[in-house]
Amino acid sequence: MKLHSETLGKAGELLELNRLLDGREHLLVIIHNTPDPDAIASAAALAFLAEKRTGIQSSIAYGGIIGRAENREMIRRLNIQMKQISRISFRKYDCVALVDTQPGSGNNSLPPGVAWQIVIDHHPRRSNLRNGFVRIEPEIGATSTLLVECLQESQIDIPADLATALAFAITSETQNLLRETTRRDIDAYMFVYQRSNIRKLAQIASPRLRHPYFEALSKTLSRARIYRNVICAHIGKIPTPETVSEMANFLLRHERVGWCLCSGHFRNRLIISLRSSKPNAKANELIKALVPGMNTVGGHDMSAGGYIPLHEGKNQEFMELEIRLLRDFAFLLGYRNANWKPLLETRDSPQ
Repeated sequence: MKLHSETLGKAGELLELNRLLDGREHLLVIIHNTPDPDAIASAAALAFLAEKRTGIQSSIAYGGIIGRAENREMIRRLNIQMKQISRISFRKYDCVALVDTQPGSGNNSLPPGVAWQIVIDHHPRRSNLRNGFVRIEPEIGATSTLLVECLQESQIDIPADLATALAFAITSETQNLLRETTRRDIDAYMFVYQRSNIRKLAQIASPRLRHPYFEALSKTLSRARIYRNVICAHIGKIPTPETVSEMANFLLRHERVGWCLCSGHFRNRLIISLRSSKPNAKANELIKALVPGMNTVGGHDMSAGGYIPLHEGKNQEFMELEIRLLRDFAFLLGYRNANWKPLLETRDSPQ
Protein backbone atom coordinates (compact mmCIF):
# COMPACT_ATOMS: atom_id res chain seq x y z
CA MET A 1 0.00 0.00 0.00
CA LYS A 2 1.44 3.37 -1.01
CA LEU A 3 -0.25 6.42 0.47
CA HIS A 4 1.63 9.61 -0.33
CA SER A 5 -0.21 11.96 2.02
CA GLU A 6 1.89 14.96 0.97
CA THR A 7 0.01 15.04 -2.34
CA LEU A 8 -3.44 14.93 -0.75
CA GLY A 9 -5.58 17.65 0.77
CA LYS A 10 -6.38 17.41 4.48
CA ALA A 11 -9.73 15.76 3.78
CA GLY A 12 -8.01 13.25 1.50
CA GLU A 13 -5.38 12.56 4.15
CA LEU A 14 -8.03 11.72 6.74
CA LEU A 15 -9.82 9.46 4.29
CA GLU A 16 -6.61 7.58 3.55
CA LEU A 17 -5.82 7.34 7.26
CA ASN A 18 -9.29 5.95 7.89
CA ARG A 19 -8.82 3.35 5.18
CA LEU A 20 -5.50 2.27 6.66
CA LEU A 21 -6.94 1.94 10.17
CA ASP A 22 -10.24 0.38 9.13
CA GLY A 23 -10.54 -3.18 10.41
CA ARG A 24 -7.50 -2.97 12.67
CA GLU A 25 -7.87 -3.44 16.41
CA HIS A 26 -4.79 -2.11 18.18
CA LEU A 27 -2.60 0.86 17.28
CA LEU A 28 0.85 1.35 18.80
CA VAL A 29 2.16 4.92 18.63
CA ILE A 30 5.95 5.06 19.07
CA ILE A 31 7.62 8.36 19.88
CA HIS A 32 11.29 9.22 20.08
CA ASN A 33 13.41 8.28 23.06
CA THR A 34 13.37 10.67 26.02
CA PRO A 35 10.27 12.31 24.52
CA ASP A 36 9.57 16.02 24.63
CA PRO A 37 6.15 17.74 24.83
CA ASP A 38 5.74 17.81 21.05
CA ALA A 39 6.18 14.06 20.75
CA ILE A 40 3.94 13.33 23.73
CA ALA A 41 1.10 15.63 22.67
CA SER A 42 1.27 14.52 19.03
CA ALA A 43 1.02 10.87 20.03
CA ALA A 44 -1.92 11.58 22.35
CA ALA A 45 -3.66 13.48 19.55
CA LEU A 46 -3.17 10.67 17.02
CA ALA A 47 -4.46 8.09 19.51
CA PHE A 48 -7.53 10.26 20.19
CA LEU A 49 -8.16 10.91 16.49
CA ALA A 50 -7.83 7.23 15.59
CA GLU A 51 -10.19 6.15 18.37
CA LYS A 52 -12.84 8.73 17.47
CA ARG A 53 -12.76 8.04 13.73
CA THR A 54 -12.34 4.26 13.63
CA GLY A 55 -12.77 2.96 17.19
CA ILE A 56 -9.25 1.52 17.29
CA GLN A 57 -7.61 1.23 20.72
CA SER A 58 -4.15 2.78 21.08
CA SER A 59 -1.07 2.64 23.29
CA ILE A 60 1.80 5.14 23.35
CA ALA A 61 5.34 3.78 23.80
CA TYR A 62 8.69 5.45 24.36
CA GLY A 63 12.28 4.57 25.17
CA GLY A 64 14.63 6.27 27.58
CA ILE A 65 13.40 8.36 30.50
CA ILE A 66 11.24 11.41 31.09
CA GLY A 67 13.24 13.65 33.37
CA ARG A 68 12.50 17.29 32.59
CA ALA A 69 10.16 18.83 35.15
CA GLU A 70 7.77 20.34 32.58
CA ASN A 71 7.40 17.02 30.78
CA ARG A 72 6.64 15.10 33.97
CA GLU A 73 4.16 17.77 35.02
CA MET A 74 2.46 17.63 31.62
CA ILE A 75 1.98 13.86 31.78
CA ARG A 76 0.77 13.94 35.39
CA ARG A 77 -1.67 16.85 35.20
CA LEU A 78 -3.13 15.85 31.83
CA ASN A 79 -3.27 12.11 32.64
CA ILE A 80 -1.43 11.03 29.49
CA GLN A 81 -0.90 7.26 29.58
CA MET A 82 2.36 5.98 28.11
CA LYS A 83 4.39 2.78 28.42
CA GLN A 84 8.08 2.00 28.33
CA ILE A 85 8.66 0.24 25.02
CA SER A 86 10.42 -2.59 26.86
CA ARG A 87 7.00 -3.53 28.30
CA ILE A 88 5.33 -3.73 24.87
CA SER A 89 4.28 -7.05 23.33
CA PHE A 90 4.38 -6.23 19.63
CA ARG A 91 2.26 -9.27 18.76
CA LYS A 92 -0.73 -7.45 20.21
CA TYR A 93 -0.62 -4.60 17.69
CA ASP A 94 -1.71 -4.79 14.07
CA CYS A 95 -0.81 -1.18 13.30
CA VAL A 96 2.32 0.80 14.25
CA ALA A 97 2.78 4.56 13.95
CA LEU A 98 5.89 6.67 14.47
CA VAL A 99 5.20 10.23 15.56
CA ASP A 100 7.77 13.05 15.80
CA THR A 101 10.36 10.55 14.61
CA GLN A 102 11.01 8.34 11.60
CA PRO A 103 12.24 4.83 10.79
CA GLY A 104 16.02 4.77 10.72
CA SER A 105 16.42 8.07 12.55
CA GLY A 106 18.40 6.50 15.39
CA ASN A 107 16.37 8.24 18.10
CA ASN A 108 13.52 5.77 18.58
CA SER A 109 13.24 2.19 19.84
CA LEU A 110 11.34 0.60 16.96
CA PRO A 111 12.78 -2.94 16.92
CA PRO A 112 14.38 -4.18 13.67
CA GLY A 113 11.95 -6.17 11.61
CA VAL A 114 8.78 -4.60 13.07
CA ALA A 115 6.71 -3.12 10.26
CA TRP A 116 5.26 0.36 10.53
CA GLN A 117 2.20 1.76 8.75
CA ILE A 118 2.10 5.47 9.73
CA VAL A 119 4.76 8.20 10.02
CA ILE A 120 3.91 11.78 11.06
CA ASP A 121 6.83 14.13 11.67
CA HIS A 122 8.24 17.63 11.16
CA HIS A 123 11.93 16.71 11.01
CA PRO A 124 13.78 16.45 7.69
CA ARG A 125 13.05 13.22 5.84
CA ARG A 126 15.63 10.61 6.81
CA SER A 127 15.04 8.05 4.08
CA ASN A 128 12.84 7.25 1.11
CA LEU A 129 9.68 6.15 2.95
CA ARG A 130 7.42 4.67 0.33
CA ASN A 131 4.90 2.41 2.05
CA GLY A 132 2.12 3.41 4.42
CA PHE A 133 0.72 6.77 5.44
CA VAL A 134 3.58 9.29 5.49
CA ARG A 135 3.17 12.93 6.41
CA ILE A 136 6.48 14.74 6.87
CA GLU A 137 6.58 18.54 6.76
CA PRO A 138 9.97 19.92 7.91
CA GLU A 139 8.93 23.51 7.32
CA ILE A 140 6.41 23.29 10.18
CA GLY A 141 7.57 24.28 13.67
CA ALA A 142 5.91 21.41 15.55
CA THR A 143 4.51 17.98 14.78
CA SER A 144 1.60 18.92 17.05
CA THR A 145 0.55 21.52 14.47
CA LEU A 146 -0.03 18.74 11.93
CA LEU A 147 -2.21 16.84 14.40
CA VAL A 148 -4.19 19.97 15.31
CA GLU A 149 -4.94 20.48 11.62
CA CYS A 150 -6.17 16.87 11.33
CA LEU A 151 -8.42 17.35 14.37
CA GLN A 152 -9.78 20.58 12.91
CA GLU A 153 -10.55 18.88 9.60
CA SER A 154 -12.27 16.03 11.46
CA GLN A 155 -14.50 18.53 13.28
CA ILE A 156 -14.10 16.51 16.48
CA ASP A 157 -14.46 18.33 19.79
CA ILE A 158 -11.06 18.33 21.47
CA PRO A 159 -11.06 17.64 25.23
CA ALA A 160 -9.54 20.40 27.34
CA ASP A 161 -6.64 18.24 28.54
CA LEU A 162 -5.65 17.28 24.99
CA ALA A 163 -5.95 20.90 23.85
CA THR A 164 -3.75 21.92 26.78
CA ALA A 165 -1.12 19.32 25.83
CA LEU A 166 -1.08 20.50 22.22
CA ALA A 167 -0.89 24.18 23.18
CA PHE A 168 2.03 23.57 25.51
CA ALA A 169 3.75 21.36 22.93
CA ILE A 170 3.63 24.02 20.21
CA THR A 171 4.97 26.78 22.47
CA SER A 172 7.66 24.48 23.89
CA GLU A 173 8.84 23.26 20.50
CA THR A 174 8.94 26.77 19.01
CA GLN A 175 10.30 28.53 22.14
CA ASN A 176 7.08 30.51 22.64
CA LEU A 177 6.50 30.90 18.89
CA LEU A 178 9.89 32.57 18.38
CA ARG A 179 11.84 29.68 16.79
CA GLU A 180 11.08 28.18 13.36
CA THR A 181 7.43 29.21 13.58
CA THR A 182 5.04 29.39 10.64
CA ARG A 183 1.61 30.92 10.30
CA ARG A 184 0.16 27.42 10.54
CA ASP A 185 1.84 26.91 13.94
CA ILE A 186 0.37 30.17 15.22
CA ASP A 187 -3.10 29.32 13.92
CA ALA A 188 -2.94 25.84 15.44
CA TYR A 189 -1.78 27.26 18.76
CA MET A 190 -4.58 29.83 18.89
CA PHE A 191 -7.13 27.11 18.07
CA VAL A 192 -6.10 24.81 20.93
CA TYR A 193 -5.24 27.61 23.37
CA GLN A 194 -8.86 28.73 23.37
CA ARG A 195 -9.89 25.19 24.32
CA SER A 196 -7.17 24.68 26.95
CA ASN A 197 -7.32 24.59 30.70
CA ILE A 198 -5.35 27.79 31.30
CA ARG A 199 -4.60 26.98 34.93
CA LYS A 200 -3.08 23.60 34.01
CA LEU A 201 -1.16 25.21 31.17
CA ALA A 202 0.44 27.65 33.60
CA GLN A 203 1.23 24.87 36.10
CA ILE A 204 2.95 22.81 33.40
CA ALA A 205 4.99 25.75 32.16
CA SER A 206 6.25 26.64 35.65
CA PRO A 207 6.70 23.38 37.59
CA ARG A 208 8.56 22.93 40.85
CA LEU A 209 12.20 22.03 40.13
CA ARG A 210 14.17 19.23 41.75
CA HIS A 211 17.56 19.83 43.33
CA PRO A 212 19.58 18.17 40.48
CA TYR A 213 18.36 20.92 38.13
CA PHE A 214 20.16 23.55 40.20
CA GLU A 215 23.28 21.42 40.40
CA ALA A 216 23.29 21.14 36.60
CA LEU A 217 22.70 24.87 36.25
CA SER A 218 25.61 25.62 38.57
CA LYS A 219 27.95 23.33 36.62
CA THR A 220 26.80 24.80 33.31
CA LEU A 221 27.53 28.37 34.38
CA SER A 222 30.88 27.52 35.95
CA ARG A 223 32.05 25.51 32.92
CA ALA A 224 30.65 27.66 30.11
CA ARG A 225 33.22 29.21 27.80
CA ILE A 226 32.66 32.03 25.32
CA TYR A 227 34.38 33.34 22.20
CA ARG A 228 32.88 36.21 20.24
CA ASN A 229 29.23 35.22 19.70
CA VAL A 230 29.72 31.51 20.47
CA ILE A 231 29.24 29.80 23.82
CA CYS A 232 30.00 26.18 24.77
CA ALA A 233 29.47 24.23 27.97
CA HIS A 234 30.57 20.66 28.68
CA ILE A 235 28.45 19.98 31.75
CA GLY A 236 29.83 16.59 32.78
CA LYS A 237 27.51 14.02 34.35
CA ILE A 238 23.85 14.95 33.95
CA PRO A 239 20.72 13.63 35.74
CA THR A 240 18.66 13.29 32.54
CA PRO A 241 19.39 13.61 28.79
CA GLU A 242 17.03 16.61 28.54
CA THR A 243 19.34 18.59 30.80
CA VAL A 244 21.64 19.37 27.89
CA SER A 245 18.99 20.94 25.65
CA GLU A 246 17.53 22.75 28.65
CA MET A 247 20.90 24.35 29.44
CA ALA A 248 21.57 25.13 25.77
CA ASN A 249 18.29 27.03 25.50
CA PHE A 250 19.19 28.92 28.67
CA LEU A 251 22.68 29.93 27.49
CA LEU A 252 21.38 31.05 24.10
CA ARG A 253 19.51 33.83 25.88
CA HIS A 254 22.82 35.63 26.49
CA GLU A 255 22.59 38.98 24.70
CA ARG A 256 25.90 38.47 22.82
CA VAL A 257 25.40 34.86 21.78
CA GLY A 258 24.33 33.60 18.35
CA TRP A 259 25.50 29.98 18.68
CA CYS A 260 25.53 27.55 21.60
CA LEU A 261 26.84 24.01 21.96
CA CYS A 262 26.25 21.99 25.14
CA SER A 263 27.15 18.43 26.04
CA GLY A 264 26.70 16.11 28.99
CA HIS A 265 27.57 12.58 30.10
CA PHE A 266 24.65 10.18 30.41
CA ARG A 267 25.59 6.54 30.85
CA ASN A 268 27.80 5.59 27.86
CA ARG A 269 26.67 8.47 25.70
CA LEU A 270 27.73 12.05 25.18
CA ILE A 271 24.48 13.97 24.76
CA ILE A 272 24.90 17.06 22.58
CA SER A 273 22.64 20.01 21.87
CA LEU A 274 23.22 22.76 19.32
CA ARG A 275 21.28 26.03 19.23
CA SER A 276 21.35 29.20 17.13
CA SER A 277 19.45 32.46 17.36
CA LYS A 278 19.82 32.94 13.59
CA PRO A 279 16.99 31.93 11.23
CA ASN A 280 18.18 29.59 8.48
CA ALA A 281 21.32 28.78 10.49
CA LYS A 282 21.16 25.16 9.23
CA ALA A 283 22.03 23.73 12.64
CA ASN A 284 20.97 20.29 11.42
CA GLU A 285 23.67 20.36 8.75
CA LEU A 286 26.29 21.72 11.13
CA ILE A 287 25.74 19.01 13.72
CA LYS A 288 26.07 16.32 11.07
CA ALA A 289 29.38 17.86 10.01
CA LEU A 290 30.42 17.96 13.65
CA VAL A 291 29.56 14.28 14.11
CA PRO A 292 30.04 12.79 10.63
CA GLY A 293 28.72 9.39 9.68
CA MET A 294 26.26 9.01 12.56
CA ASN A 295 22.49 8.67 12.38
CA THR A 296 22.08 9.60 16.05
CA VAL A 297 22.03 13.36 15.44
CA GLY A 298 19.69 15.66 13.55
CA GLY A 299 17.38 18.62 13.91
CA HIS A 300 16.23 21.83 12.30
CA ASP A 301 17.65 25.15 11.12
CA MET A 302 17.93 26.71 14.59
CA SER A 303 18.12 23.65 16.84
CA ALA A 304 19.73 20.24 16.61
CA GLY A 305 20.93 17.51 18.91
CA GLY A 306 21.47 13.85 19.55
CA TYR A 307 24.14 11.69 21.10
CA ILE A 308 27.48 10.05 20.46
CA PRO A 309 27.80 6.47 21.76
CA LEU A 310 31.04 5.68 23.56
CA HIS A 311 32.70 2.32 23.99
CA GLU A 312 33.09 2.34 27.76
CA GLY A 313 32.07 5.82 28.83
CA LYS A 314 35.23 6.50 30.81
CA ASN A 315 36.14 10.04 31.78
CA GLN A 316 39.11 10.07 29.40
CA GLU A 317 36.85 9.18 26.47
CA PHE A 318 34.47 12.00 27.31
CA MET A 319 37.28 14.50 27.79
CA GLU A 320 38.96 13.73 24.46
CA LEU A 321 35.66 13.93 22.60
CA GLU A 322 34.69 17.22 24.23
CA ILE A 323 38.04 18.78 23.31
CA ARG A 324 37.57 17.72 19.69
CA LEU A 325 33.98 19.00 19.57
CA LEU A 326 35.04 22.39 20.94
CA ARG A 327 37.81 22.70 18.34
CA ASP A 328 35.72 21.45 15.41
CA PHE A 329 32.70 23.55 16.33
CA ALA A 330 34.77 26.74 16.25
CA PHE A 331 36.41 25.65 12.99
CA LEU A 332 33.06 24.97 11.29
CA LEU A 333 31.93 28.45 12.28
CA GLY A 334 35.05 29.93 10.67
CA TYR A 335 37.19 30.42 13.79
CA ARG A 336 40.53 28.65 13.41
CA ASN A 337 42.19 29.86 16.61
CA ALA A 338 39.37 30.53 19.04
CA ASN A 339 40.58 31.99 22.32
CA TRP A 340 37.90 30.67 24.68
CA LYS A 341 37.29 32.55 27.92
CA PRO A 342 35.23 31.50 30.95
CA LEU A 343 31.74 32.96 30.86
CA LEU A 344 32.04 33.62 34.59
CA GLU A 345 35.19 34.01 36.61
CA THR A 346 34.82 31.29 39.24
CA ARG A 347 37.16 28.87 40.92
CA ASP A 348 35.55 26.01 38.94
CA SER A 349 36.15 27.59 35.54
CA PRO A 350 38.25 25.37 33.25
CA GLN A 351 41.80 26.57 32.68
